[in-house]
Amino acid sequence: MGWKSVKEHYRIEHAVAVYPEKGICIGSPYVHDLIVIGFNGIVKKRPERTHNDELDRYLREFDADRELLKQLILQEDKFEKSLPVWTYFGSRIVEKFCEEYGWPNVTHDGLMMYDNTFSKDRAVIVREAYQNAKAGHELTGDRVEQAYKEFEEMEARRKGYFSDMCRLITLARNESIDLKDDDDEGDETAGDQ
Repeated sequence: MGWKSVKEHYRIEHAVAVYPEKGICIGSPYVHDLIVIGFNGIVKKRPERTHNDELDRYLREFDADRELLKQLILQEDKFEKSLPVWTYFGSRIVEKFCEEYGWPNVTHDGLMMYDNTFSKDRAVIVREAYQNAKAGHELTGDRVEQAYKEFEEMEARRKGYFSDMCRLITLARNESIDLKDDDDEGDETAGDQ
C-alpha cells in the first residue's frame, strides 16, 4: 500500500499512518484523523474548517487528480531501510519493519509506532504486552463484578415486582376486582416468573 508514496508525492508534513478500520489518516499528535483517505483513493473525511494552509493544500491537490491519488495508494511503497521493530496484538508478539525507530515514525505497513506499543527490543514488548493484558484483566474483572452486583439488584427488584403482582392478583380475585385495563387483556398469570 502506498501511504508513503502519498506522503512523499504531496509533501505532507503532518503525521501519516494507516488505521485498518479507517484508512490512511493524516493528522497531528492530538488528532490523528484530520483527513482520512479510503484505501480506494476517495477522501472519506475532511475537516469542516482547517485554518491550516497545508491541510487545505493537501485537499486541493487530492481533488485535482483523484486518479493519481488512487494510483499512489495502490502502488507498493519502497523503503531505504528495513529496521526490525516489535509490537503486540493481544498475546501475539509481531515483528514489523521501519525506516526509523520511535514515535512519530511508522512501520512499513503504516502503523504509528507509539512508545508503549513498539520497541526494537522484543523483551520490552513482551513485558508491555503482559502489563497491558494484566491491566485489562483487572479492569474487566472490576467491571464484571460491578455488572453482577447491578444484575443482582435488578433481579431482586424484578422479583419484588412479581411478588407484588401475585399478591395483587390474589387480592383482586378475593374482592372480585377486574384487573384488566382498557388497553390490557389482563395479566393474571401469577405462574409466569
